[in-house]
Amino acid sequence: LVLEMLSLLTVTALALSSPVRPGGRTGARAAAARRPGGAVLLSEEAGDADAALAAAERELQIALAEAAAAREAASARKETAARAAAEEEAPHARLVLVRHGQSEWNLANRFTGWVDVDLTTRGIQEAREAARALKADGTEYDLVLTSCLRRAVRTSCLLLSGAGRPAVPMVKDARLNEQHAGALTGRNKRSLAKEHGHEQVMRWRRGFAVPPPPISTKAPLQSAICRDERYRRRPCAGGASGGPSQDVVVPRGETFRDCLERVSEVWSDTVEPALRDGKNVLVVSHGNALRALIKLVDGVSDEDAYHLDMPTACPLVYEALPSSGPSGVRFGDAHGTWGTSSVLRHGRFLYDEGRVQQAQEMMRSQVLRDIAVSTISSTGSSGIATCDAWSEEGVSSVRVSVGDGESFNVRTMGKPERQ
Repeated sequence: LVLEMLSLLTVTALALSSPVRPGGRTGARAAAARRPGGAVLLSEEAGDADAALAAAERELQIALAEAAAAREAASARKETAARAAAEEEAPHARLVLVRHGQSEWNLANRFTGWVDVDLTTRGIQEAREAARALKADGTEYDLVLTSCLRRAVRTSCLLLSGAGRPAVPMVKDARLNEQHAGALTGRNKRSLAKEHGHEQVMRWRRGFAVPPPPISTKAPLQSAICRDERYRRRPCAGGASGGPSQDVVVPRGETFRDCLERVSEVWSDTVEPALRDGKNVLVVSHGNALRALIKLVDGVSDEDAYHLDMPTACPLVYEALPSSGPSGVRFGDAHGTWGTSSVLRHGRFLYDEGRVQQAQEMMRSQVLRDIAVSTISSTGSSGIATCDAWSEEGVSSVRVSVGDGESFNVRTMGKPERQ
């Protein structure tokens, strides 16, 4: 349209400015001007031409303005589309998974399950280092989910305190408890491997639907768990509340599939809705409970879940992206694989990949070697540490002085670590 108007304006201008030619239209105007009344005729024709030129100029200005507006609108649409594409790929929320720090029975290389053991001194150090890594990563959390077991609860408190965010809401949910180890509870993994073979123990540890021998309800450990007030009632339903108001049924043993079933409930009623609303969620739980959550997030098959391992206090960060799909949440590109397998991992560890893989390998070797594994070294290096698993025979004590001649005994466990 602009080109057409320019062409029209040019033709009109040329017609009005062309020289006088005998017999031409301009020559007729000159001849008319020599006749009586010719001046009037010439004036009228000139007026008509001037009006046509002015109209053409107005139409050109209008066309130019419309073209400029069209260009601006197209540019705005392009910028809007680019922003929308960028926002779709930008992180919408974060899901951060952390296993609790080393516990007393991690140090003893025992199946722990629902037994409420505490953190070791090393476990506290692990949690504090994880807190520093999380703070450096810069995420501010809107919600913390953890289990009802003190090793996870205390790790959560250490993480929030270290990040300077002690007021973040924390929900304790029994559905995030560790997989119940049944009659294996309290048993040393290396001792069990000598009795049943390390392949069978690994099936109990990492198999999808391999149940442990059930524990008797009269067993002291199971009896104490069943009487625990924490499992008498969960908070009322409603988002991040921990599920329906009802007593928790303490299992006598669980497969990984059983653990996955209850963790899936937490994902559906709490984690996924929070991520969909753009909230950053920190989940502090246990090895197998987190493996179940990872299976859901990374879309791992039942068979490939065998390759999932979460070292103690080793933060794993997933970037949640908005999605138009039925779940409303999807995750970014893969950051690596699980262990030495080809199973894709869409989360990124905040520790060096080599350090994480070394810890994973040492964890799996605990059926062959009676060792404990830590994700930090006492020398302050970024490597892992191992030591002989604690046993009652290894308990000793040292005398510690606190000044003014006062001293007291401190129990020590395990043998010196191997770097």
